[in-house]
Amino acid sequence: MQANGATSRQEVLALVAEQQRQQAATLLRIYNYYRIVVGVSLLVIFVREIGERLLGTLNPDAFLVTVLAYIAINMIIAGISLLVPSRYFDRPTIGFAIVALDTMALTLLMHFSGGVTSGLGTLIIVSIAAGAIVVPGRISTALPAIGTIAVLYEEFYLSLIPAAPPPDFFQAGLLGALYFATSLVIQGLSRRLQRSEATSLQRAAEVASLERLNRLIVQRMRTGIVVFDTAGRPRLVNASARGLLRLGGPKGDDDTQSLIIPGILLKAFRAWQADETHRSEPFRTEAGATEVRVNFARLANHPDSEVVTFIEDNTELTQQAQQLKLAALGRLSASIAHEIRNPLGAISHAAQLLRESPALEKADLRLTDIIQTHSKRMNEVIENILELSRRRSPEPRVLLMKEWLEAFEEHFNEAQEVPVELEIQIDPADARVRIDPRQMDQVLTNLCVNGARYSEKVTGRRWVGLKGGVDSGTERPWLEVLDEGPGVDALQLDNLFEPFYTTEEAGTGLGLYISRELCEANQAQLSYLPRQEGGSCFRINFPHPQRQTA
Repeated sequence: MQANGATSRQEVLALVAEQQRQQAATLLRIYNYYRIVVGVSLLVIFVREIGERLLGTLNPDAFLVTVLAYIAINMIIAGISLLVPSRYFDRPTIGFAIVALDTMALTLLMHFSGGVTSGLGTLIIVSIAAGAIVVPGRISTALPAIGTIAVLYEEFYLSLIPAAPPPDFFQAGLLGALYFATSLVIQGLSRRLQRSEATSLQRAAEVASLERLNRLIVQRMRTGIVVFDTAGRPRLVNASARGLLRLGGPKGDDDTQSLIIPGILLKAFRAWQADETHRSEPFRTEAGATEVRVNFARLANHPDSEVVTFIEDNTELTQQAQQLKLAALGRLSASIAHEIRNPLGAISHAAQLLRESPALEKADLRLTDIIQTHSKRMNEVIENILELSRRRSPEPRVLLMKEWLEAFEEHFNEAQEVPVELEIQIDPADARVRIDPRQMDQVLTNLCVNGARYSEKVTGRRWVGLKGGVDSGTERPWLEVLDEGPGVDALQLDNLFEPFYTTEEAGTGLGLYISRELCEANQAQLSYLPRQEGGSCFRINFPHPQRQTA
């Protein structure tokens, strides 16, 4: 920060110096015009004087020649300043030479008019003041010294002329003191203005830098930020909000007015406007989108102020709730293990012994088969529940999605009696996921087994598609498990991931439930999407690969 502050200060000082040079060049041009006006005015007064002469009393001819030369030189300098770029006039030496020349010319005109009593010495004050502005630094102090020496020498030279009026050294001394006072005061004011300007520019640069920093922080925040005006129009939408709300369009700051804000968010905003104690329930803007929760706050304590909307991924809260749920389920499963598993084993063993009896008829053997089948099914339910209670915490790693899926395909088909045709499509090929591969392999196993079974029912082939990529808005990877089966009936969607819900006679109803629980443990979301071309699509939205799991 210190390095950045030093750089900013140097840039500001350089900018102030450049502005001062430009201002000096502009002021020098204006001063040239002033000198022409002064010269013409002196010439007009000299020519039109009637009666007692005020100018050129000592030597009218010399005064006329000097004032004409003064006007000519000033007009030449003014013409050059119009033709030559201003950068050649922002040099201190040029300003110093012009002011010194002006001082000497006015001193000569004052001498030819009878000395300091003519009043022309006061015109030198303006030249000294201009020099204090256009000539920076201590060199400008030489200008009042030149003026003072010139006026005193002029009075001394006047005393050597017999026909001249008596010299007034006291008034000449006062003029010299006035020259120095004017120069010092103008220099002090100029330095103070320069420091004030430098401070103002530096503060403006700091404010601009802070604004850029704030914008960068807001745009890079994981929390979505949307700023609404009182009419519900978006004023600012950061990148996270665009991803969480699935907003399309370019990501610049100037296109927020053209964005279409989801109606469910606007509804929550209107409800909060009506009652600022209102808290909206978590929602999804569309099927398969991330579940979010929103909070609102005013920028100022005023009813007409803008409102900041904080949009947060609801995954972490869901994961915490899931951990509490798993803890309760673990205690319950322990009781189930002690109270049901041992009696169930005894029942299954007794049925097996009974089946070995030679006195049983065929109908009785069928009854023992039913006992064995349902005992096995109940044991699977207990095993699944115990698996949930004994589940270890996720150990996430960053993996290339394509390599992970290829390794999964190999060991998955090794465990299948009939191989499954897995079609893997990953774009981009270097997409990465942060997951626990053992837990997510269990999820894919459940989904692929179901997908292969349903595909076989419709098409006769055991086919499952694995299609993955990266969401351009949120930069979060995703994976879709596709099948060619009949799909899920709309009436069953609400209960699809509920435990013990199944449409299969031999199913336990825990496969999809456990898969969703494992996904949530890895901060991923498992959802169902129908396929337009037929079949089912289970989509997994993974967390950002650079985000640590809680």
